Amino acid sequence: MSSMYANEPGRRLLPSVVDHWAEVDPKRPFCNLPNTMTRQDGFHPVSFGDISHCADFMSGWIGALAGRGAGETLAYMGVNDIRYLVVFLACNKMDYKTFLPSTRNSDEAYVHLLRTTSPAAFLYTPEFKDKVQALRVHYPEMKAFEVPSWDYMLAGETEHYPCTKSFDEEEDRVSLVMHTSGTTGLPKPIYLTHGFFATFDNLANYPLPPGRSTALSKMRLENNGILTVTPFFHIMGFMPFVVAILFRIPFSVPPPKPLSGKLVIDIIEAWKPQAALLPPSLIEDICSTPGGTISVAKLDRLYFGGAPLAPKTGDKLRDKVSIITAIGSTEMGLIPSMIPEDSKDWSYFDWAPGYNVSMEPVGDGLSELVLRRSKDRSYHAIFHTFPTLTEYRTKDLFRQHQTKPNLWQYAGRLDDIIVFSNGEKFNPVTMEKRIEAMPLVSRALVVGQGRFQAALLLEPNWGLWDLNGFTAVEAFIGAVWPQVQDANESVPTYARVMRDHIGIAVRRKPFRTTAKGSTQRRQVNEDYKSEIEVLYNRQNETSRAVLEDGSLESVAQFVRQAVISQLGRDIGDEDDLYVSGFDSLQTASLSRTLSKAVTRNDDDGHGRVTTHMIYDNPSIASLSLLITGLIDARSTRAEISRTDRINGLLESFTQDPPQPRKATVYRPTGEGNVVLLTGSTGSFGSYILDILLGDQAVRKIYCLNRSLDAEARQTQSHHEKGLRAVEQNRKRLEFIQAAISEGQLGLPESIYSNLLGEVNVVIHNAWKVDFNQSLASFHPMIKGVRSLIDFASETKYCAHLFFVSSISSIGAWNPSMGHPSAPEGPVHIPDAALKQGYAESKHISERLCYAASDRIGIPTTVLRVGQIAGPTNNLGSWNSKEWIPALVKSSMSLGQIPSTLGGANEVNWIPIDSLAEIVGEIIQYRLSLQSEATSATFHLVNPHITEWPMLSAHIGQKMGLDTIALSSWIQNVDKTGRRNHTDATNIPALRLLDFFRGLLGDTESISGIDVSKAIEASNGLRCLEPVTVGMMDNWTRQWGYN
Repeated sequence: MSSMYANEPGRRLLPSVVDHWAEVDPKRPFCNLPNTMTRQDGFHPVSFGDISHCADFMSGWIGALAGRGAGETLAYMGVNDIRYLVVFLACNKMDYKTFLPSTRNSDEAYVHLLRTTSPAAFLYTPEFKDKVQALRVHYPEMKAFEVPSWDYMLAGETEHYPCTKSFDEEEDRVSLVMHTSGTTGLPKPIYLTHGFFATFDNLANYPLPPGRSTALSKMRLENNGILTVTPFFHIMGFMPFVVAILFRIPFSVPPPKPLSGKLVIDIIEAWKPQAALLPPSLIEDICSTPGGTISVAKLDRLYFGGAPLAPKTGDKLRDKVSIITAIGSTEMGLIPSMIPEDSKDWSYFDWAPGYNVSMEPVGDGLSELVLRRSKDRSYHAIFHTFPTLTEYRTKDLFRQHQTKPNLWQYAGRLDDIIVFSNGEKFNPVTMEKRIEAMPLVSRALVVGQGRFQAALLLEPNWGLWDLNGFTAVEAFIGAVWPQVQDANESVPTYARVMRDHIGIAVRRKPFRTTAKGSTQRRQVNEDYKSEIEVLYNRQNETSRAVLEDGSLESVAQFVRQAVISQLGRDIGDEDDLYVSGFDSLQTASLSRTLSKAVTRNDDDGHGRVTTHMIYDNPSIASLSLLITGLIDARSTRAEISRTDRINGLLESFTQDPPQPRKATVYRPTGEGNVVLLTGSTGSFGSYILDILLGDQAVRKIYCLNRSLDAEARQTQSHHEKGLRAVEQNRKRLEFIQAAISEGQLGLPESIYSNLLGEVNVVIHNAWKVDFNQSLASFHPMIKGVRSLIDFASETKYCAHLFFVSSISSIGAWNPSMGHPSAPEGPVHIPDAALKQGYAESKHISERLCYAASDRIGIPTTVLRVGQIAGPTNNLGSWNSKEWIPALVKSSMSLGQIPSTLGGANEVNWIPIDSLAEIVGEIIQYRLSLQSEATSATFHLVNPHITEWPMLSAHIGQKMGLDTIALSSWIQNVDKTGRRNHTDATNIPALRLLDFFRGLLGDTESISGIDVSKAIEASNGLRCLEPVTVGMMDNWTRQWGYN
């Protein structure tokens, strides 16, 4: 059926080749897929016949839904499995081109790419349904279809859909659409033709000197297959498809779970591949993992590409495994570089003769790789991508070997990208142009390659400098600072320029420019090398001045300047940093700055100001006291006692209380309750709202939220979670933007007065969840409780205030406090709260509620909620930012899960939907008894306990994770983050390390939690089942792990 294409190398169409081998050798292995999520379970072969059958099935499926195409685009996004190839082949057969966007793009990038490529439909696997549906809001004309599973396609009946066109007809037609990384702006689509893929066929047979090989010519001989791990939407991940089709070289892929060095090590040990194609970052991770180098040495060949491999890593491996580097890009395909004859030269490229490579000097011993067009395009994929070009300037820079002139080592790019020491990338051009728009500035250059943060060099408009009479650099910086602040707002936080990191050029050394007038970035960096060093060392000089004085006044001045430099604006000495907008990156940077003022040298860790200390002392005043104490070697905590601090804050919030109610008037039962709910758009808030909507005794619900788009967010949240539709309950719902910590809840007089006359139930659910920040950062939250108490005291119907508190408010309870277990009632002992700002703020707020009931007569109910788990149904998911989801995701990346959780070993979690039902029951219970008891407290924890070791053992077995001690797991999280400059995307536990260390220190959980009152009030809690492995399976599935 397709043999006419199978024996014409360089003129073969990929779908035709698949069908040919499916006909003549249908059982021949095409690839190896994992049997389960567990790596030890091995893999099973998929044949050419299987691929051909599923491609035909998908062709018929596409035809039934969208018809035969005429060159239109179909987009596809899915889990990283073989369906990427099946969709690609089927689209080709049905005359569509396939667009494969990265699954890691921002929403802005997705919208830009969709508008640029204009797909007729978006195909997706179930895991990406929400993402695709959300994108359709921006691109409503696009249809969307969920593709069948691999097993469903394999078992389904189908007719054959042959590829009937010739290579000549198809050579210049687009087959596949990928896109650039977007590092220099929004990603741009790259259109790859059938001719582009034909160059791989030709390059495998490229004429080379005797005994020499390229990466591709070597790879086509890997008859035992090759392990590949790169996502299939990337050209490096897609290349194994092409190699398997054209040369019948099977590949193996790991289970669809987060990649880590440990996972690849385990795969190598279990599957024993002879060759692997890996990205350099993963190779480095493997080699820094215990036993990693030994495992890699079991390979015969290690291919890598996409970025340079660290010299130390390559040098360590070169005597143990044959290291083969490939070079190319999405636009260029592969460039034939011969494998160096000496293994010591593994990091160099030796261009294949006759390929028309030109190395053009650009200065400083560097040369740019330029490709010249030959008479035909048989070997040059780039001239299929850009068919009108006669040369292609890659912008890749190389340095020639000192003694072997045919060898070239990669040395970077001509692009303007800055890569900071934490791995973050930044294109400064837009920011520079914003600053250059100011008349005082002639040119602006952002620097910071390899540094932790950015700095800014400014070349003044010297004419205006003279005209304005500037004589001091600081005066000029002060004049341009507002424009720099404006530019800072347009860039990511990690790329912002602090005021003390701005330097000024000198007249005798103007910025060098190109013939076109552009600033020559690299040359200016070199010209101002010493000045840049001064900018980054300026803080050290200030630190030494602080050490010489050490007085509170000088320390406060130093801290004030350091904070203002980070924040970019003035704040009061008593103002809370985090209320003022401080973030985690600024905290880390401030930690380094303040540490230099305390320690004698960089190697002296004594007295270092940690980020945790800053979170605990979040103001200029408190930090100044702290540092003064550290300098004087007195104490790391220059503050009043914790008990006095908590009680003092409580006293401040109980000043000028409302007058006691003269008469209590409750809303008549038959009128229906009118509820004011805060934080309805949050995870738990959505489930509470759903319960209220299902309660026929509730006539009206006012949802108070901070955001202006709360209704839209609520609608989307309910749709995702399968809750009652907001749009079908509009008559009972009203969304109001509010600021509850302000007077009258931040509402206009008319709205506030209306609420006072209607509301008889207040449910206060909104709260900031951050276990790092100190009590001072929660002042606005506590103030909000006081505002709601004031509101309730004025309501016509004596509104009942239900406060959603936390079990952490009594999380440190012990029998010495007067009761064997934490009582279900008022607790006035500050030490009963966990030592974190979140718990302390809940403790204070509870006591405000008790005082409101005792002194004013307002009915209040405190709901001390324990750990909220994910839902019991299939829709929705456990918030991935919380500690258990973060633990599981991090464990998947590490390949290890802690076997115990210290004080959290007893699992008394309540699923979020069950908890909302329990809260609904307690509200009804309390409203029926509020005239008898003005205040009540309920502990909402699961009375039926499960042990974490049982759950962790189950997760480990199902997901193929090792179970290790909590202390070892924490160490591995910390080491991985520091070693790889990892952000918290794959290892979110990095953000919660202090929390997990706290668990390590708690050998026992709270001595006991009384739940007798809650059980009496709620049948749902009374009958609640313990957390089961089935629930855990549901939650891990919702997080994307099968």
